[in-house]
Amino acid sequence: MDAASTSADEIVVDEPPLPPRTRRPADVLSLLIVSGVLTGLVAMSIIAERTMTSITQDLADLRTRVPGSIVGIIDFTANLAGVVLPIVLVAVLMIRGRVRTTVELLLAGVAASIAAALTSEWLTGPAPQRLQDSLVPFVDGAEGTPVPAYPALLVAVVTVVSQLDVKRMRQVALFAIAGTYAVQLLQGDATVGGLLIATSIGVAAGLLVRIVGGQPSMAPSGQHIAATLEAAGYQLKALRADPSGELRRLTAETPEAKYSVLVLDRDHEGAGTIARAVDRLRTREEVLPRQTLTLRDAIDRIALQSFAVARAGARTPELRTVLRINGDSAALVYDYVHGTALGDLDGDQVTDDMLTDLWHQLGDLRRNHVAHRRLSGRTIMIDDDGHIWLLSPSGGELAATDVAMRTDLAQALTATSIVAGPDRVVDTALDVLGPDVVRAAIPLLQPIALTPGTRQHVKGHREVLIRLRDRLVDRLGAPAEPVRLQRIRPLSLLTGVGTVVAVYLVGTQLSDVSFGELWDRTDWRWLILAVGLMFANYITMAIGLLGFVPERVPFWRVVGAQVALSFLRLMAPTTVGNVAMNIRLLTRSGVAAPLAAASVAANQVAQVAITFPLLAVLAVVSGYTSLPGLPSSSTLIVVLGLLLAAAVVGIIPPVRSRLRALWSDFAERGLPRLLDVLTNPRKLTMAVGGILGQTISLVLCFYACLLAVGEMVNVAGLAVVQLVGNTLGMAVPTPGGLGAVEAALTAGVSTLGVPTSAAVTAVLVFRIVSFWLPILPGWVLWTQMRRRDLL
Repeated sequence: MDAASTSADEIVVDEPPLPPRTRRPADVLSLLIVSGVLTGLVAMSIIAERTMTSITQDLADLRTRVPGSIVGIIDFTANLAGVVLPIVLVAVLMIRGRVRTTVELLLAGVAASIAAALTSEWLTGPAPQRLQDSLVPFVDGAEGTPVPAYPALLVAVVTVVSQLDVKRMRQVALFAIAGTYAVQLLQGDATVGGLLIATSIGVAAGLLVRIVGGQPSMAPSGQHIAATLEAAGYQLKALRADPSGELRRLTAETPEAKYSVLVLDRDHEGAGTIARAVDRLRTREEVLPRQTLTLRDAIDRIALQSFAVARAGARTPELRTVLRINGDSAALVYDYVHGTALGDLDGDQVTDDMLTDLWHQLGDLRRNHVAHRRLSGRTIMIDDDGHIWLLSPSGGELAATDVAMRTDLAQALTATSIVAGPDRVVDTALDVLGPDVVRAAIPLLQPIALTPGTRQHVKGHREVLIRLRDRLVDRLGAPAEPVRLQRIRPLSLLTGVGTVVAVYLVGTQLSDVSFGELWDRTDWRWLILAVGLMFANYITMAIGLLGFVPERVPFWRVVGAQVALSFLRLMAPTTVGNVAMNIRLLTRSGVAAPLAAASVAANQVAQVAITFPLLAVLAVVSGYTSLPGLPSSSTLIVVLGLLLAAAVVGIIPPVRSRLRALWSDFAERGLPRLLDVLTNPRKLTMAVGGILGQTISLVLCFYACLLAVGEMVNVAGLAVVQLVGNTLGMAVPTPGGLGAVEAALTAGVSTLGVPTSAAVTAVLVFRIVSFWLPILPGWVLWTQMRRRDLL
């Protein structure tokens, strides 16, 4: 093209004003990485305490080999640079008119200093001894500062200004930080771990300020882009914003033609990385589009994929040139194609010829082993002549795997079915691609294999995937072998986390127990009876639940699920775990989801309706002897505070609306379930008997544990103590009510005349039988029932 005869200032630039500041996704990603590093440093200081101490000592021993004059020079220059630099930097920023950046710099420095000082205070005070041994230096026999505040301040300052044009000052700051670190290590004034923590605190403080306040935008202006295009030989008349798509796109108008300009800049580096990382953990790599982290990677991938898709025979806008606008942005210039996105059309506007055209292009990509990976209602476009175009092939790949190409077809089938309906889509796809190719896509017709945009669209058309699969199965028969797309299922992750938590909690809670003394003191005949009563508790739990379920559900399956709950309590509060597990159990057993939820809700309400009156009756029978001493004044204050907080939260309109919706749902589904039980003598007997059986079996189990340690108490009083402790376990938001249940039961048993030492032992034995012992069989049943898809 000829050189432009007009200047960039005379070109019409029609684009909304760019935001002066932006929050960069890369900063969030960096903060997460720094947080992980900081956590790892603390863990290393605990686990590898000797290693960290040895490294610090070895560095301090180097001072005998390094001339003192060199150390002194480095110390003087580093300190001088560290003192002068912040003052000079503030002055430079003020002269440049960057008042806001100056304030942010000061805030980051102050925040880093305070955080470092507080961390040092904690490390020299209540921190675990291992952390103190690893991180607290000793200078002339006295404790030094574990986390130096001034280096943390300098790191925060460098982090805030790292994107600004102050290269020389950043270099001086890095010298000051490195020099200070070297001198402190050589002189033994700091530890390796402490300096690394100071660095992490400084980086985190700077990133937080950048995330909250944003950074000056690095996106080029429209005039700057126009000038770059003019210099490249494009005779521009106008440059207009194109709102289609997530990325910044412009339409360049010249006397000869229009061009579509895709602008990439560093403001969007790392966008979507966290979500993609989570998806990568959950799913296999082949079903997800590739993610780029840097501007250079994005340019290379988009350009390469555009050439590959076009070379394979698919219709995609031709990439004319790639231009560097400045050091932080680039423009990719494509031929302009005027048309309408598939998602914006009605079903009758999509003809069979258009669908046939689409399948031919996907066939060409398949034959050349090219995957597009971003096919959706937004990236499939129909031009004014009715031709199909494939846009934005930025996440695809060459030499693609079979799963990636099958995923492309599944995405295209779903996107077109939403608009044109499954019947025509399936018929045309079979005519062009053949039954074998289309059949292979059936197992991938699931939300997890779709692009995020299509996945969101499918949420409003949930029937589309079902109708599409049914139509394909009707035409082709049995689908291909199923494809497991999930790398880690949520329930598998839950099982793994629960196992780790179980090992940790068992180790910490039982580490101080003298099992020899416990063995000598315990009568194991009563303990065997207690274990039997605990198993009876699971049977009565199953009976009580089935009393609210009119549908037929296998009895032993329900019993197994109640035992599995013993493992689930490690990962969730008791009430939450019971409700979630039982609803899932019933739905997997064929009970409709609304009825399953209503049955479990009715069971929970009935437990409260039966337990509290029973508690009052037992309290009267026992003469209230078991109640004194249980609720202390501090406990009552906490309870009243929680009730007041709940009342305040209930005033908030969204919360009130949600509570009203929950009550309406229960009134529509749960109350009828309760009425059904009340009018059916058999079900009523099962429901009430099961709930009472739960209470009786637990009370007798607790009583057997007391007999096992040689103590006897009033059974009615013990029932009150056990009911109060069990209620606390359901209310306290900790796994299995750990801590609260033990404290309540020990205090309650002590009021019945049992010595404190015996009460502690009896409660420990009861918790081993009722909480810790069922964990292993609960884990076995949990994993086996999940494997058989019963939970």
